[in-house]
Amino acid sequence: MAAAKTQSLYSSLKLKHNVTKTSSGSEVHSYISDLGPDKPILTLIHGYPQSAYEWRYVVPLLHGKVSLFVPELPGYGISTPIVGDATVNTKRSVGTALLEALADVFDTKSSSGPRKIILGGHDRGARLCHRLSVDFSHPPESSKNSYKGLNLTVIGTILLDIVPTKEQWNKFSDPVIAQGYFHWPMLANAELATQMISAFGGANWARGAHTRIAGPNPLSQERITKDGALDIYAELFDKEETLYYSALDYAAGAAPEATEQEEDQKAGRKVGVPLLVFFSKAKLGARTDVEGIWKDWVGKGVDYEGVGVGEGYGHYLPEEAYDIVVPKIEEFLKKVI
Repeated sequence: MAAAKTQSLYSSLKLKHNVTKTSSGSEVHSYISDLGPDKPILTLIHGYPQSAYEWRYVVPLLHGKVSLFVPELPGYGISTPIVGDATVNTKRSVGTALLEALADVFDTKSSSGPRKIILGGHDRGARLCHRLSVDFSHPPESSKNSYKGLNLTVIGTILLDIVPTKEQWNKFSDPVIAQGYFHWPMLANAELATQMISAFGGANWARGAHTRIAGPNPLSQERITKDGALDIYAELFDKEETLYYSALDYAAGAAPEATEQEEDQKAGRKVGVPLLVFFSKAKLGARTDVEGIWKDWVGKGVDYEGVGVGEGYGHYLPEEAYDIVVPKIEEFLKKVI
């Protein structure tokens, strides 16, 4: 039901559904609208524990203003997983799979020049966009991870409700923050987490995550539950495969990712394209200087804006605060296009 309902929704919004086989072994489902080879593509990559359905408020407002690529993250219930452990489910490998799918459905290899993309994502999707943005600003030496042949260039990045992974782990020295983010170290132990959540009920887990992290504004609960969204997420996360492979995302985001980001900082590998960061004042921003932290992760002279979303909206900004987020995205698009 979850896949069918998502496909039906985006079909009604005139987005084309695609299934792309990638070199990782994952078959990536995506929903796209294409304004032509000269128009930039905005990615909208979802987070945990959700699916591409979380962009259902955003897509109608941006449709026709920019080309859209709305993928399902591999292993999150609709796109098939990249089979293997955390060493093969890194942000770079998952990001490469998504970009391969994007290049295929937009046929970028036939373009006369690189197709322009704006990387946009929420939660885990935002972490993936952060990794890709740094990689495109400072291409890895390994040809395997250089994204060669995709004929893409990144012109901007939009991140919703995260700080860099390394910074988030550092914040766990604050007991209040550690308590709120208890799921990070738990999910980083993927096999144990899968067993524990399965015993509790994956559907219960997905529903609880939303009620726990959404903001206190009454509209927050109304918006995240509307259109049967929690039923969709609950169905996807009631499968052990989804629990396991989405947990591997957190396992890769533990020491491996934090260490890599620390090395990036030492080497001066930072985001080198205009950056727009949204954060919830009621949740992430309550005890963390989100806007200030990101300043050290952006290259010298690079345009950067941090936007704190108030009014009691919480973590699920694409749903809870879409009416605040979308106008700022439109402003950003005008600036970078």
